[in-house]
Amino acid sequence: MNKKYVGIIGATGQVGVGAVETLLNNYSAPLLLGGRKIAKLIAQFGEESETMKYQAVDVFNEASIRAFCKHCCLVINTAGPSSLTLARVAEACLVTNTNYIDVSGDKAMKLAIEDALTKHNSLITCAISAGIYPGLTEMFVAFLLRKKGVERISCYFAGKGSFSETGAYDIISSLEKDEGYGLSYYSNGDIKKLTSGIGSQMLLPAPFHHVYTLPLMSEEFIACVKEYRAANAYFYNTFATSKILSDFIMIKAMQPYKTEEEKRASAHRLIESYHTQDEQEGFIIYIETEENGKTHTSYLQSNTNWNYGSGVVAACVAIQMQEMNGANKKGCYFAQSIVDVEELMQQLVKTKFISIIEEK
Repeated sequence: MNKKYVGIIGATGQVGVGAVETLLNNYSAPLLLGGRKIAKLIAQFGEESETMKYQAVDVFNEASIRAFCKHCCLVINTAGPSSLTLARVAEACLVTNTNYIDVSGDKAMKLAIEDALTKHNSLITCAISAGIYPGLTEMFVAFLLRKKGVERISCYFAGKGSFSETGAYDIISSLEKDEGYGLSYYSNGDIKKLTSGIGSQMLLPAPFHHVYTLPLMSEEFIACVKEYRAANAYFYNTFATSKILSDFIMIKAMQPYKTEEEKRASAHRLIESYHTQDEQEGFIIYIETEENGKTHTSYLQSNTNWNYGSGVVAACVAIQMQEMNGANKKGCYFAQSIVDVEELMQQLVKTKFISIIEEK
């Protein structure tokens, strides 16, 4: 094999399947799919073909990752938990001169990749936080603000469906590291504390209806509103019931995740808390902007499982990076700073993954 493939590591997980299927349906480059077991890849996608090859890869084995990445011009990492894999795959890409995309991303990962970039003096492009949240949440904010600054923006994220074990583990790890800015808002370059906001009810479009809010800004969101000149900005994660919100707050307050066993148990508790009888899946990014005393509302909605959706978004980021043919910024960036957000939204609408609605 020569260096011509777009690689997907973790291809048989929900996120990986989303990335693979999106690339197969929307892009002509040959794919190299990586997973722990070839048999599982065959069971998921069928036998190899001229445009789709398989290779076993262990994300905790340096030689195994490098052996995979050396055949690829770009690698999408959907394996996790990201809090354990950190910069392992990215470092292999630095050695093999392979551009890199990660659906996950947090401060620790970004710092680890930036440190590796300096160490290897590499000129590749690394795009992290290329999934749904954070990721698409900020790309949609950027899309709405791309032609104008606003006095105030409030972003609400709501989802239906269950967490994967990997996703739940990463959330617990982010709580342990105290990632993000809880009970805070952005104002003219500063992070300020809110005196209220936990548990407030918000009415969203169907099928989400009434949700309960938790103010929580990410590094990605802050970088986005700074870049696009929003004077004041608020981000709210939301919960379907007050009990789910209470369980989440309790897990954070009690901090039952000092050991690996406790982390796994807390992740399992989070999965159980989010489980409901409602079998609907999907998510919404609901945004209110205020300018000259007038409030405008726009939202992005999907009926697709958010784990699968993270793969769809990462694949669309990959397509755009490939089509730029080396013109990407070199270094490690949040995906929102790599892509043309208008083109990305057009691509996502074209795949029928999302719809964008502006309320009058």
